[in-house]
Amino acid sequence: MDIEKILEKAGKILPPQPAVEFTVKNEKPGLFDCKVGGTPYFPKDMEYPRGRINAFKDQPLVLLAQLNFEQIPHIPDFPEKGILQFFIAGDDLYGMSPKCYGEALAVQDNFRVIYHENIITDETKLLSADEIPVYKGGEKIFLPFSGEYRLVPSEPDEQPAGVHDFRFEEAFVKCFNETEDEKIESLYDLDEDVYEELSNKAVFRTVIGGYPAFTQEDPRSSETLGDCDVLLFELDSVFGNDENIDIMWGDSGTGTFFIPRENLKKLDFSRVVYNYDCY
Repeated sequence: MDIEKILEKAGKILPPQPAVEFTVKNEKPGLFDCKVGGTPYFPKDMEYPRGRINAFKDQPLVLLAQLNFEQIPHIPDFPEKGILQFFIAGDDLYGMSPKCYGEALAVQDNFRVIYHENIITDETKLLSADEIPVYKGGEKIFLPFSGEYRLVPSEPDEQPAGVHDFRFEEAFVKCFNETEDEKIESLYDLDEDVYEELSNKAVFRTVIGGYPAFTQEDPRSSETLGDCDVLLFELDSVFGNDENIDIMWGDSGTGTFFIPRENLKKLDFSRVVYNYDCY
């Protein structure tokens, strides 16, 4: 069995996608920098994002990550300028919908995606660290990170689809059955070592673009959320390294955000799927 030949054929159905990977650095980022945590860039004349349900109702959300596209090498359909931010609640699901599946994952109740197309450089017009609203509820705060970290982008690369993307199985099975005498109906019909080889190709990383990696399964399907076809941002768990970085989604999980390509082209971030999963 020539797995690489099958993957090459599948890649014509589900082509590799451009991606920019980030290295997480234990360095204090500036106000305008790409980062995890810390003080967000935020104009004083804007309404600060707040939660809409549970203990975070009317309470300020917390900056998960900030991407300054003037610092990031451009890939097709992503912004060429401006700052994109991901805010989450500090509840036990890190702001993800308590329903945990389906269309609820695209409802920005306890998370918010905010895009600032034109960056204000006059810091007197921006909230200072002391002016950022803080949670004043009575519940314990849960966040997938502690501290703040700088995100350093790499040069763009092409990332092939992997087993974690909901579209991969159909493409792979089709190409497998066209290539091999033996026929399969799903990836689970493959020999265990072959499936393991495919699984090992999936890479967990902090990235925009490309294809996702999950510890569980893709929350999207052709029936629901399938229009959210672009990986807007993925933040992987990073811990136990020499830089003393502490980003941990539950038990070594990952957080992912998806958006319809047409919305991304229009810089419309009103429909974004947010999913967190772990082992």
